[in-house]
Amino acid sequence: MSAAPTPAAPQPTDERRIAPRRQPAMGTVCRLDSSDGGPAPLALVWNISRTGVSMLLSAPVPSGTALAGYLELMAGDAMLRVAMKVIHVKPLETGDFFIGAHFERPLASDEMKPFIAE
Repeated sequence: MSAAPTPAAPQPTDERRIAPRRQPAMGTVCRLDSSDGGPAPLALVWNISRTGVSMLLSAPVPSGTALAGYLELMAGDAMLRVAMKVIHVKPLETGDFFIGAHFERPLASDEMKPFIAE
């Protein structure tokens, strides 16, 4: 009599999402506050959820950094003030940086609506 095979143990994942990520509307950016009074850094929003955002930025920002700025549509008048904390930073081969940040407070559905692709 042979023993029944044991099921494979679940593999750990790096999944830390607590809210579904959504594709942003075309032209969604985050205009970050400038720390030195110069031009505001502009980040292209890669994806967005009620609790955070992933974006491409031309300069690195250390993990743990507090950021504030405005979610905006390049074509339109939608604008939302947001505060966030950088969770992870990944350099890309293009010289840009992929930034993941957690919002200081979850966004309401109506706040997110203008920034989500339909």
